[in-house]
Amino acid sequence: MRVVDLFADLYEWEDNERERVHRMARAGKHIYTAARHGASTVSPVVVVDAALAVLDALDAYVGYRRAKEVTRQLEIEGDTLRRLLEELYEQQAINAKVMDDRHAQTVSSLRARLSVIAAEVVISRDTFDSLTMQAKSMGGAIGALRVNSAPNCAYLLKLERAYYDLVDLQLQTMMNAVKE
Repeated sequence: MRVVDLFADLYEWEDNERERVHRMARAGKHIYTAARHGASTVSPVVVVDAALAVLDALDAYVGYRRAKEVTRQLEIEGDTLRRLLEELYEQQAINAKVMDDRHAQTVSSLRARLSVIAAEVVISRDTFDSLTMQAKSMGGAIGALRVNSAPNCAYLLKLERAYYDLVDLQLQTMMNAVKE
């Protein structure tokens, strides 16, 4: 007769678990027979087999309880680690927000500084253009004086030398501005 292990398939038992259940069933049958018909019908080998089956069942139950306790402790540790991870995530979110605020503050201060520097450059450019116009008019005045004066007039030569130095400085300033 062929037996189908419904419970074994339902609970996905392994082969050693199936064998243990079959041994327990045989031992239970022999114990029932001994109780029903008396000890004379049961051989000592069957009693030893039944005792071994009971010891095996006790060992399996102890292993089950041990595994259940380990599983419970692992679940507790997993929950602790999950809470720790959530706390670390919250701390990271707070740190990221602080860093974003610092970055925004730094960017705004840099923009303010750049606008001040841009205003200074505009003022400097306007001032430079005004000085250029004054130097140009000074050059025109020196040219008009040169027409009516003697060729080796010392005061006019010093004035021309100062004018040329001013023009050289203006050109050097423009070149430096272009380099930057």
